[in-house]
Amino acid sequence: MRLPKLRELKEAVTAVFSPRFTTRFPAVPCVVPERYRGKPEFDLDTCIGCGACVNVCPTEALTQTDVFQADPPVRKITLRHDTCIFCGNCRDNCTTETGIKLSNEWDLAGLDREAMAETQEFELQLCEKCGALIGTKKHLVWLYEKLGPLAYTNPSLLIAKSGELLTEPQDVRKHAQKDEGSQTGDFMRILCPKCKCELNIRL
Repeated sequence: MRLPKLRELKEAVTAVFSPRFTTRFPAVPCVVPERYRGKPEFDLDTCIGCGACVNVCPTEALTQTDVFQADPPVRKITLRHDTCIFCGNCRDNCTTETGIKLSNEWDLAGLDREAMAETQEFELQLCEKCGALIGTKKHLVWLYEKLGPLAYTNPSLLIAKSGELLTEPQDVRKHAQKDEGSQTGDFMRILCPKCKCELNIRL
């Protein structure tokens, strides 16, 4: 008959009389490390709705939908916590660097999958000549502030910063149906790159 495994027996006895080394969650909140990658959160003060985070999400936890039929047209960016793998690509590739971050919130379990999605809306800016999509209004204002004095070379950014962005998208569509050609006054309108290029060539 083989002798008992004394080493294993010693470890068992030691574990019985030693204090627990696991956390007391959920009785006591769990404290995560400082650089823990938890639930992604939007900072609506700095997020401009550009969609850079959507383009780099490997699991499509972030999705983007442009609703042109809305009044005004909006861009909806949806984040689903149930498909996020907390890789941090959205944070690392954020255009403003602080528009989205990974928080310390980790207890995201639930029974309702619809409750695990949150949607942010950003108003879109359309070309005042052809009605094509340019981007979000917040993005244009951010570009103006980022460029500084160089923004004065782009009338569209000046108009965006001054708060004179188009607020009635249906008027844009009506105007886009009427091909009135390029006019001098078009220089002080918010135009897409194509219309701006044609304007510069013709005038």
